[in-house]
Amino acid sequence: TELISEGENELTVRVRDELSNIYTYGKQKNKRGGMWYTPTSGIWQSVWIESVPEKYIKSIKLEQTAKNVKIMVNSEAEYKKLTLKSDGSVFEFEGDSIIIEPKDKILWTPESPYLYEFTIETETDKIESYFALRELSVKEISGKQRLCLNGEPYFFSGLLDQGYFPDGIFLPATEGGYEDDILNAKRLGFNMLRKHIKIEPMIFYYLCDKLGMVVFQDMVNNSDYSFIRDTALPTVGMKRFPDALLHRNKRSRLVFEEHMVKTIERLYNFPSVLYYTIFNEGWGQFSADAMYRIARDVDATRIYDSTSGWFWQKLSDVDSHHVYFKPVKLKKKTSKRPVVISEFGGYSYRVPGHVFGKDNYGYRLFKTREELEDAFIKLYDKEVRAAILCGASGFIYTQVSDVEDETNGVLTYDRQVKKLDPEKILPLMKELSSLI
Repeated sequence: TELISEGENELTVRVRDELSNIYTYGKQKNKRGGMWYTPTSGIWQSVWIESVPEKYIKSIKLEQTAKNVKIMVNSEAEYKKLTLKSDGSVFEFEGDSIIIEPKDKILWTPESPYLYEFTIETETDKIESYFALRELSVKEISGKQRLCLNGEPYFFSGLLDQGYFPDGIFLPATEGGYEDDILNAKRLGFNMLRKHIKIEPMIFYYLCDKLGMVVFQDMVNNSDYSFIRDTALPTVGMKRFPDALLHRNKRSRLVFEEHMVKTIERLYNFPSVLYYTIFNEGWGQFSADAMYRIARDVDATRIYDSTSGWFWQKLSDVDSHHVYFKPVKLKKKTSKRPVVISEFGGYSYRVPGHVFGKDNYGYRLFKTREELEDAFIKLYDKEVRAAILCGASGFIYTQVSDVEDETNGVLTYDRQVKKLDPEKILPLMKELSSLI
């Protein structure tokens, strides 16, 4: 562009982050502690520079189902050629989109995460990408509303994943840190991660696509948080609250809406991302029904949990509950929507030599690994089993790893100790998945 000159060019980026709650800030605070963590600064998402021809492929958009994929190409080039690497099939087209239906369909699942790799070429440019055949839907099965993967009822067994690391806070030391978290979850029989109030670099979602891990993605909260309103009162039973008059700052509302839309657009092409949480536990919540409509206008192919935990309004694709201080138990009345226990557990065990500091935050404390493991097995064998039979489709245990003061992870914060034995947990998970 006209901003580039011959010879060396220097690009300077200056950012000032005052952690204003007008903007999306997640779980970081200047005064960390408990469920709030050390703030970060600097550029932590991927940044690159590349040279391109005048008529280059600016972007692609993939509408993926269990039947086919519609590939939309944003390029001024008229001629385009798409080649599937799986069988060498070549498709030439001149418009801005093409629908591909592979001859031998292989559906993407966490157990078999098959990706169709392809290239798109124009006269002057070439890119490589991939798609998957999969879809998440809702069906009534034996009188119960179930989440279905590729048309079949599926047991979504997940972990809350906050994406915090001791070496880089928002980032692991290497990309392998993401891969290790995903594989450690899979070894315990988990097939889903709820990415909690954080948008990761794209490598994380690629690894979930490749390794077979469903992502339930949260939007990132802004506005103020009130312990009394957003946590204490719902915990003792006040879980319905009209939200039209909450968080009325116009700028704050606009920032959240813009961030939500950009999140959906950015993650649109990743097949592992099947489900979005719009608001979590009332943090920054306002006009949830309106936000649900806007989100579905941007992408109607995903499932939306409008209000995770409580403060439910009228519009949502699921009934979403958080259960920490009492047994996981569904009411006998049949829900009109699939039920997801979107947070529960949070069992805490401090592993000596592998803790962040002296403070401790968790929902139920255990002194030994054996006590923790026994309680975890009992929780799933009794309460989760009963909830599945009553109609629940998904469960999200808190959490992947300890995070600073929180010691309720299945891994320690440094990822050096696994608190649960896969040989004891995996058979139980497989048995529970067969109940749906």
